[in-house]
Amino acid sequence: MQGVPPVLLVKGEFVFSDDPSILVREANATGAKIVTFDSEGGNIIAAMAYGRAIRALGLATLQLRSSQCASACALAFVGGALRQAQPGAIGVHQSSFSPDSQLDGQAAVSAIQVMTAEIMTYFIEMGVDPKLLQLSLSVPPNDMRYLTGAEMEQYKITSTGGLDLQPDALVGQASAPAVASPAGSGKPVEPTIEDKALAFMARYHDTWSRSNTAALAFLETAYTDTIEFYGKTVSKEFVLDEKRKFADRWPKRAYSVRYGSEHVTCSGPCTMTGIVEWFTESPARARMTSGIAEFTLVWDASAGKIMSESGQVLATDKGVSEPHRIISQWLDENARCRGGSGDSSETWKACDRRKAISAKLEAVGWCYGRPGEAGYQMNWHRCDDGGEIASADAKAAGATSKTKFSPADYPAKVIFTGQTRLPDFKGRDRDFNTYRTRIRDGMRVGPNYAGQYSVIQIGCGTGCSFVIVGDNQSGRPMNFPRGGEDNMYLQLQFRLDSRLLAAQWANYDSGKCYVEWFDFEGENWKPLAKIEAGNTDACYKDIAENIR
Repeated sequence: MQGVPPVLLVKGEFVFSDDPSILVREANATGAKIVTFDSEGGNIIAAMAYGRAIRALGLATLQLRSSQCASACALAFVGGALRQAQPGAIGVHQSSFSPDSQLDGQAAVSAIQVMTAEIMTYFIEMGVDPKLLQLSLSVPPNDMRYLTGAEMEQYKITSTGGLDLQPDALVGQASAPAVASPAGSGKPVEPTIEDKALAFMARYHDTWSRSNTAALAFLETAYTDTIEFYGKTVSKEFVLDEKRKFADRWPKRAYSVRYGSEHVTCSGPCTMTGIVEWFTESPARARMTSGIAEFTLVWDASAGKIMSESGQVLATDKGVSEPHRIISQWLDENARCRGGSGDSSETWKACDRRKAISAKLEAVGWCYGRPGEAGYQMNWHRCDDGGEIASADAKAAGATSKTKFSPADYPAKVIFTGQTRLPDFKGRDRDFNTYRTRIRDGMRVGPNYAGQYSVIQIGCGTGCSFVIVGDNQSGRPMNFPRGGEDNMYLQLQFRLDSRLLAAQWANYDSGKCYVEWFDFEGENWKPLAKIEAGNTDACYKDIAENIR
């Protein structure tokens, strides 16, 4: 049809080695505004990468029954900024592993859990109802469920607004930029309320990624006097106190909203949603965390303040040693910045996002490149080049040496080096059966305390945790005498070569924070001493700070 930009066809199976930059180049070269598919599925990761590339380009997706988009292809389809499909053109079913994947049962379960979280995160990012995943899981991998028009609308797979399936009508809507100055007009565009809301959302996460002083100063002005905070109506002072405690506990923070996940609706107050990836570090406690979360902010545009804040963690990472999620965001924006046209406003926006992410990485102690390196050699690394942060064992040794209790005075009798024996959850150890997976995983790592024991700390709610100690030689699990709601914010210090264990916990009834020392011998916990470290707020500090 004359005057209509070409439609790109993505044909064939998605494979892990697929490069979505090919799609980007074709779209830029042809001026295409619509993508359609003829694919039976394939690799989920590759399909989501194509979906994100489609969303970043602002392309629409169109699917007709004359071809098909099934299984993993549905993930690429929902990347469309505008989406339309004929009934029966989109098919879903359970994901499955390649026959040659050679995953054992436990590894397969773990992989499924990780992939489920990633798909759910992706659906939220693309504005699709996550309940679609539940429907997909109900269909066996050897079958296919082709969705009706009503189902696609129900799960928000297709866009609302009555888009016409004629390509020229769809192109007309897809090509109109959401927020831009008309080409060549030379007239500045007055920011809309939505623009201001997006700017505030970016500033909120950017400032929270700075020093405690800067972050808390910003938050002082960011909230209304009364806030709906994770389902409860509280005062601004309560929220600031919670934020202050978290900042003290994790003084290094990098929070970055995943590009393309932001959604803003302003009907009265503005509701802002999105996906944020984070990295936090506590050098004093030699700990790092990272993960991904969904957030919702309700913002009073006239006052410029947050009225409501909520969200939920979607995934946390194990064995964190670097801010890999934030680095991955930087690499994506770097590719868009360097690979786009210098005349494109989208290219400059990508460069600005890259700069903002760089500042966050530098704030948590990571630098890009070293003196004398060429561009192709440069990468992100710790600025001090000191490698990984000191181990928890080393920190514990340094901290306890400042007290009257020394780990060397309570040596382990033997360091067990044999094969770990796991508990008998069907017999002798059936009382611990509820936590069998956590206990097994903790003991399989091997001893970390008193020569032959594994100390395993398990969460039971916000600030609540309890501890199980497993004997790697006998396989017997045992309870530790502190933990639960009576001993909140429980922290432990211990070493493999010593029986000495320090425990710090808060008691709400007394309003105090305590530190205790124990000797463990013959499966008995012998209390050595107990001190008062201060009020409950003191328990937000590391044990090392409270026993100096």
